[in-house]
Amino acid sequence: MQRKVIVVDDHLLTLIGIRASLSSDSTLQIVGEAQDVEGLFQLLAEQPCDLVITDLMMPHSQQADGIRLIEQLRRRHPAVAVIVVTMLNNPALLASILKLGVQGLISKRGVQGDLQMATRASLAKPFISPSIRHLLDPGQPTTEVEQLSPREAEVLRLYGAGLSVNEIALHLNRSKQTISSQKSSAMRKLGLDNNASLYLYIQEVGLA
Repeated sequence: MQRKVIVVDDHLLTLIGIRASLSSDSTLQIVGEAQDVEGLFQLLAEQPCDLVITDLMMPHSQQADGIRLIEQLRRRHPAVAVIVVTMLNNPALLASILKLGVQGLISKRGVQGDLQMATRASLAKPFISPSIRHLLDPGQPTTEVEQLSPREAEVLRLYGAGLSVNEIALHLNRSKQTISSQKSSAMRKLGLDNNASLYLYIQEVGLA
């Protein structure tokens, strides 16, 4: 029997990425998508589901408070499992989300690799992305923008502004191979596994 899934994110690229990640799982069926909190609850009123995969902060919603969103989901639809996908890196906030009884807490930096594991987790043992586990455990090293070299940060800033690798190479008077290598190195340091998650990260941390 398939689990019915609703996906929520105000970034279209993330919706597309999540849809692609789940497409190979025959046990899941996406029955709805929303780009704000209001759209989510309207969908839930019209379309029952078993699992909601949602962003935490959606500034364009009237209800942009992520904790309040999860609280309302747990209270109004207690039988629906919740997986949170976020770029936030505040340990106290992330710990508060886990206390609300979510099935998974995933970083957008590695959503494609982690989402399948989160959908198979349970409330008793939720799945947490490794990068988030590092944040929750002060004894573990974290991967932050400060670890980027000045040239890597410059490449990401231009990429976030909409320039292609070729255009960045021309702008900085470097070879295409050098720019591609610096971009790849920055992605490894940040734990990002695809261009969509890189673009979202750049926008959300204000590198662009």
